Amino acid sequence: MVYRVGQFKSKGVSSVDEKKSFGEYIRKKRQEAGMTQRELAQRLYVAESTVSKWERGLSYPDVSLIPDVCRALSISEHEFFTACDDDKAHLQEKQAKLWRGLTKGWQWFFGVSYLIAILVCFICDIAIFKRLDWFWIVLASLMLAFCFTNLPMLVRQERLAVCLGAATGCLLLLLLTCWLYTGGPWMLGGLGITAACLALPWGIWAVWRFHRRHAAVWSMVWFTLWLFVLLTVIWLFAGGGWLTGLAFPISGTCLALLWLYFAVGRWLPVNGWIKGGHIRRPDRLSPAPGHRPGGSAERRGRQPQARDLFPMETAVSPR
Repeated sequence: MVYRVGQFKSKGVSSVDEKKSFGEYIRKKRQEAGMTQRELAQRLYVAESTVSKWERGLSYPDVSLIPDVCRALSISEHEFFTACDDDKAHLQEKQAKLWRGLTKGWQWFFGVSYLIAILVCFICDIAIFKRLDWFWIVLASLMLAFCFTNLPMLVRQERLAVCLGAATGCLLLLLLTCWLYTGGPWMLGGLGITAACLALPWGIWAVWRFHRRHAAVWSMVWFTLWLFVLLTVIWLFAGGGWLTGLAFPISGTCLALLWLYFAVGRWLPVNGWIKGGHIRRPDRLSPAPGHRPGGSAERRGRQPQARDLFPMETAVSPR
C-alpha cells in the first residue's frame, strides 16, 4: 500500500492544523531521542532549517526521507503518517522482547546448570573411584532433561518430532548405562515396558501428523489400545493374577467414562458451553431457534449454507 502524507487527516481538520500536529510530533520524538535539530539534520543529510520547517508545520519531509526519519526517531511508518504513537504495537513489541529475554534466560540457566552438574560429577567420579563409573548415568540423565528444557527452543522445524526422537534416544541410552552399571536380567523387561510407554506419544504424533481430519477420535482409539497393551506387557514381565481380575476391569471402567465424556463433547448437539469448550464444525451446528426449513436458500435452487442457518455465528470475510 502506498501512503501519502496527509491521507490520515481527520474530518474537519485543516491542512495547516495537520502540518502543525505533524511538526509537534516530530519535535516530541526528536526530544525524546535526545537530539538537537542540527544532529537530526546531520543524520538525514539535510539542512538544519529543513528540520525547523518540519517542526513548525511549514513543510513535510520528502517521501524518500521517510525511512531515514523513522529510523532516526525510532518510530514506525504508521506512526509517522498518523503523527501519534502506536501504543498497541509498542506493547506487543515490549511483550515480544520480554518473552525473548525469558526464553534466553531459561536456556542459559539450564545450560549452565547442566555444565556445572557434568563437571562436578566428573571430578567426583574420578576422585572417588579413580575411573568413570556412575558418571555415564548422570550424563545420560542430563541429556534426557536437555531434550525437554533447551532443545524445543533451539529447533525451528518439526519441533515435536525432533524433540520426541531425541528424548527417545536419550531414554534408551539411559537404560543401557543403568544396565551396564548394575547388571542383572531386568534389561529386556525394561526395554519392553519403555517401548510400550513410548508407543503412546509416538502414536498420537503420527495420528495428528497424518490423519488430522479425525485426529481426536483416532487418538482416543490409540490411547485405549495402548493402555491394555501396556498392562499386558507389564504383566508378562511381572507375572501374577492381577491382569484379568483387577487391571482390565478397572481400566475398562475408567475408559468407558472417558469415552462417554468424549462422545458428549464431540457428537451430542448441545450448547457449546455445556460441551466444555469443544470446537464444532459449522456444518454440524444445530439449527438456530425459530429457523424453518425451506427458506430463501432452497427457493433460490441451491443448497443451504452455514450463513443461511446461523447468520450470527458465521464470520464475515474481510474485503
